[in-house]
Formats: sequence, C-alpha cells, structure tokens
Amino acid sequence: MFAALLRAAFILCLALGWTMAAPEAMAQDTIQLPAVQASGGKPLMDALAARHSERSFKEDALSEKQLSELLWAAYGVNREDGKRTVPTARGRNELAVYAVLKTGVYLYDPAKNALTLALAGDHTGDYAKSPLTVLYAAPDNVMGGMHVGSAYQGAGLYCASEGLANVVKSTGADNLKGQLVLPEGFQVLVVQSVGLPG
Repeated sequence: MFAALLRAAFILCLALGWTMAAPEAMAQDTIQLPAVQASGGKPLMDALAARHSERSFKEDALSEKQLSELLWAAYGVNREDGKRTVPTARGRNELAVYAVLKTGVYLYDPAKNALTLALAGDHTGDYAKSPLTVLYAAPDNVMGGMHVGSAYQGAGLYCASEGLANVVKSTGADNLKGQLVLPEGFQVLVVQSVGLPG
C-alpha cells in the first residue's frame, strides 16, 4: 500500500513538473565527521615551504576525511583535557569556526568533531565558488584577531601538507551578516576559501 502511494506521489510530481532534490544535496542538521588521523602528512618544514595563497579552485568537494582534518587543524581538540590545536588567551576558546558547503553553513563542534547546521542553503557562490569556505568568528578585539590568526594558519599548513589550494581574506567577512546567527559579541573576521587547485 505504502509503495503504491509513493509511486503515485512520484508520478504526480512528474506530471506537475516538480523536481525533488537528491538526498545528497539536502542539508543535514548534523554531520558527524570521520575520526582524525593525527599523524602523517608532510614534515613541518616541507609544509611551511609549500604554504602559499591560491585563488583558483576546482568545483570538486573535499572528502569528508579532508574536511575533518582541516577543521581539526584549525580548531580541533588534540588533548584529553579538551584543549585545542591552536592557542587562545587564557584558554577561553572565544572562537567559532563555520564551514560553508553546498548544503549549508555549519558550525564546527570541536568536542564532537561534528558539524551542526547554522544556515541552510548554498552560499558557496558568496565566496569565490570554492567548494569549502571556512569562516572564523570571534570578538572584534586583539585577542579575537590572535585566535583567528592561529586557526587559519593551522588550516593553511594542513592545506600545504595535503596539496589543497587556499586563500585567506577579510573580503566577504560580512557576506552573511543578518543571516548567520553568531555568538553574542562575535563577528566574522576572516574567511578562508579551500579546494583542490584549479
């Protein structure tokens, strides 16, 4: 009975010219990222030598492994006491990291190594059409700028190690103002577009 109803609904959609989004294009409320393998990659000096800005990206999405490791490099938990891969003043962790993907804008949860939907819709076109743009939000003060700088350098070194293109800029920091709800007193200070070299 249910299968017949489903078939009838599908035929009605076709008759009316409606299209249904493919499941992979629909926003998920939560994305559990794969566990990070916190070893390997290029030696530090090789990654530093390879680090550079690149503004041309292929449209191909990063793998979930790459997404997980990049966000972990930016702001992940690297110790059992919950401390992070980057320093923050007095350990306050006044930093919020968002991933702009085709399915939506997601807040990174370092403790769970997961993404939580913060804003639905494809906003990649607002950021050079790269398959991933990372938004770094913090209080607009010296400490906030310091935290953001530490985070995007961690992500940049990961990109150099993994052969990914990335560019850091303040242009576009306000692109989602009024749409993306940030923690009280926070604002997006820097954006980092990432993808396979174009």
